[in-house]
Amino acid sequence: MSLAHIFLGQPPDQLHLLNGDQVSLLDFRAYDEYVQRQQKIFNDMSSSAVSPYDEESLGKVADEIRQHKQRGRAILYISTLAGNGDSIASEATLSLVVRLILMVEIGSLEKSFGFMYHTAQCPLPQWTENDLTSLSRRLFPFSPQIDCSGVSIPPTFDAWSLENVAGIKIEFTDNLADHLRLANNDTQLYVFHHVAYLEHQRHISNSQNAVLPDGLAEESLRTLAILFPQSDHWSSLRSTRRRRVWLERLRTNSSRTIDSRLTCCGTPNMDDRQLGNFRFWRERLVIIKDVYDESTPNSFSQWWYDRRNGVQWHNFWVAIVILGLTAFFGLIQCILAAVQVYKAYHPS
Repeated sequence: MSLAHIFLGQPPDQLHLLNGDQVSLLDFRAYDEYVQRQQKIFNDMSSSAVSPYDEESLGKVADEIRQHKQRGRAILYISTLAGNGDSIASEATLSLVVRLILMVEIGSLEKSFGFMYHTAQCPLPQWTENDLTSLSRRLFPFSPQIDCSGVSIPPTFDAWSLENVAGIKIEFTDNLADHLRLANNDTQLYVFHHVAYLEHQRHISNSQNAVLPDGLAEESLRTLAILFPQSDHWSSLRSTRRRRVWLERLRTNSSRTIDSRLTCCGTPNMDDRQLGNFRFWRERLVIIKDVYDESTPNSFSQWWYDRRNGVQWHNFWVAIVILGLTAFFGLIQCILAAVQVYKAYHPS
């Protein structure tokens, strides 16, 4: 049994995925690997009331949190389940389970010598609210109101272009709160790749067991459709081959298993690309688009792939061809002149 069924519950079989496929096609191997990494982290760096490897007990805690969403009630449930009255140990177990159901780095992990293990921005968020819904809303607030009427993301804007045209390296992350966050002076973009998790949450978004704000999962899938259009990665056309090869290289070089359905979120139409239709990720999309639009190629390969301005691209390469031909014919003339001079001094 997949660990996703233990911590997230069983998804309904009768519904369809965002691109129309059957729910049975979801692949939770990437999520299962994420769970195993979190188990190891908490086992190495925390004294949990419940063993990080006791999946049956952790699953019961996950059910309690999903159904009632009350922090105090969850702490009491953990203490009773483990027979351990240590509140710090119970909070460690709580942090682990919340990480597994929200896929957000939450709660600090500290060893005696002060090392803290996390990849998100400092400091890590803590669950201080009474209920899980308030925590989720704090972690994933609506984007500020920005006048984006009529502004859309162009079809040339995708993950491949961000890396190969704008020089922004794509880095996959398991932390949903880091999705679409630029780092390292706008040269690195974090992308949350867990399509199976997002599809699962999309199906339960209106149920009592929902843990993410309503609409967040589907909107996140729509951003993945923009970054990895299905038509670009499943087409057999030669023009899309370099994108398929590039993504396969990203998967191979990643330290984690990347969700196999990353490129199965559909192909966005113009309405899907309207920035005004994004409530949660609008601000980050605007920032990424600005960085992308303002970037200039700094290598010949980037100049070649940069088709954002067709006229500018055409003029640049025409100039390069003319310059190359001028240099070539200039070299030919120099060689002919040298031959003529040689013959003048050495008549045959």
